[in-house]
Amino acid sequence: MRRGAFVLWNLGFFDVERSLARRLQQNTHYPFQVQQPNVFVMEYYKDTLWKGALIFLLCVLGGVFYLKSEKVSQDYSGFFVYGILVGIWLLLSSMHKRHLVINHPRGCYQIYIKRRLWKEGPMHQIYVRLMAQMDAYGKCFYSLIINGHGLEVLALASLSDKYEHMEFLGRRIARKLKLNYFDYLDVSTHHVIRHRPPLERDETLQV
Repeated sequence: MRRGAFVLWNLGFFDVERSLARRLQQNTHYPFQVQQPNVFVMEYYKDTLWKGALIFLLCVLGGVFYLKSEKVSQDYSGFFVYGILVGIWLLLSSMHKRHLVINHPRGCYQIYIKRRLWKEGPMHQIYVRLMAQMDAYGKCFYSLIINGHGLEVLALASLSDKYEHMEFLGRRIARKLKLNYFDYLDVSTHHVIRHRPPLERDETLQV
């Protein structure tokens, strides 16, 4: 089990729902740690860090072998240079550790980059959601994410075809973190709304 800032680097593609269930058994507030009652903190590096490093290394090695090999009719050196630049850009944009704080006493979530506050938002703007995508044969695969305004998508588990298992785990994570939960359908009876915008709450009270 990955810990610390690498907790979201999920490299497995098989039995993802079982892997997530094991993580939840070891830490009921996964992927967060409890800093104090109703305050949850997660430190992480974006997974584009290792993806950028992989692209960079592959393009460097590929470029070296290409330059040492016999020249062909077409010049592919531009492809390797482009790949190296993309890898460097991904590395530089992802190298700083991030902290996501869910602070229920203050009614907000906070995103820190290099321990500097980068974004703060109300609780109704951060949520757990089940996402769906369909393959070429019409089969659906589901992913669990945490997302919010000003927050990049944080994948908790990806590409499982077991809807019921993924929904159960998503609702459990949302319940433990006291966040809103949304089904993959925009209109669904499976949504769990714990936080509403202030205007909506005020209108409900007036009615």
